[in-house]
Amino acid sequence: MTPRLIVRSDDDHAAFEDGADRGRILIFGRDTGGAYGLMEWTVAPAPAGDGPRSYGAHFHDGCEETFMVRSGQLEFLLGEEVVTLGPGDFVRAPPGVRHGYANASGAPVELLVSFHPGGLEELFLKYRTDGAGPAEGDGFMADAERLFGSAFDLD
Repeated sequence: MTPRLIVRSDDDHAAFEDGADRGRILIFGRDTGGAYGLMEWTVAPAPAGDGPRSYGAHFHDGCEETFMVRSGQLEFLLGEEVVTLGPGDFVRAPPGVRHGYANASGAPVELLVSFHPGGLEELFLKYRTDGAGPAEGDGFMADAERLFGSAFDLD
């Protein structure tokens, strides 16, 4: 069987916005036989005077997530530890490990984010906030809880 080659362009409808953040799916889990999904993700800076930082702590029992910083600086929560990541830094959040992040840098942060197995990336596109959604249903968190064993609001 010949492998299926996939080329994504900026106009292929895989780009989305989630509030002030934005992303683009580079490869869907459905394109890899479920093995992985990969997306570009740009995290907007937190608004000035936002008070105590929330890292959006969560975990996924049903998938692993990885993050690689392409540009900018990000505070990253992994377990109970917070580390500052910069360009070229990489972090792996295994299944069941609490993680999250905050952009307190004042500038956008560009990441590559992968999901193993793939599929969670579909929810970012499904529940986008840029006028091309959101979809009918219970919402991102409910779908992530049901499909990937995710839990949210763990700050």
